Amino acid sequence: MLAIPAQAQVIQAEEEELTKEVVVDAEMPQAENPQEIPLFKRDTTQHEIHLNILNVLVFGALDVAYERILTDHSSAGVELFTKVFNKNAGEKGDLSKVYAKDYSITAKFKYFFDDETVARGYYANVFGMFSNGTNETKMDFPDPETGDPVTKEVDMEYTDLAFGVGIGGKFVAKQGFLIDGSFGIGRNFFDKYSPDIVILPSIYLGYRF
Repeated sequence: MLAIPAQAQVIQAEEEELTKEVVVDAEMPQAENPQEIPLFKRDTTQHEIHLNILNVLVFGALDVAYERILTDHSSAGVELFTKVFNKNAGEKGDLSKVYAKDYSITAKFKYFFDDETVARGYYANVFGMFSNGTNETKMDFPDPETGDPVTKEVDMEYTDLAFGVGIGGKFVAKQGFLIDGSFGIGRNFFDKYSPDIVILPSIYLGYRF
């Protein structure tokens, strides 16, 4: 049996020890560095406030909203609408006539499709809207001379409840500022003088906190 020189034995022992250290390091779980995966701050907050600039600038209506994040994929909110800035009321160029309602309260539930973000990206929503206003309605009146029915358009006041659906997209900056654009369509169900169809276009600017 050949004798192994002392120096060779030392080298072999060092190599075996180094091999053991490599194996141990490979088996030990690596500590995660939280700085390697930056956390998007706005995915940890749950409250939002919105202002519909489309209604303010085009139709002279104040339209504000509050929204709360429920889960990664859902949120619920309430929107308040009133024509407080309509300086052209009653005039021929009154753009606010696009809306028969004078004020409304709308509740919305949104479902977001993106699996990698929290309540942002593209979504679908359902809504219920309570509204009050005046709507041009065709009514028959007897002619004072002949007594024959004459059809006229008359502004009739109404109060009604509508339900509908919509689609949209919400995009949130890391500072918390957001833009939320959507389009919804629904139907009034109860008052015979209310518009049959309701349309809800919106471009909201807001802040998540």
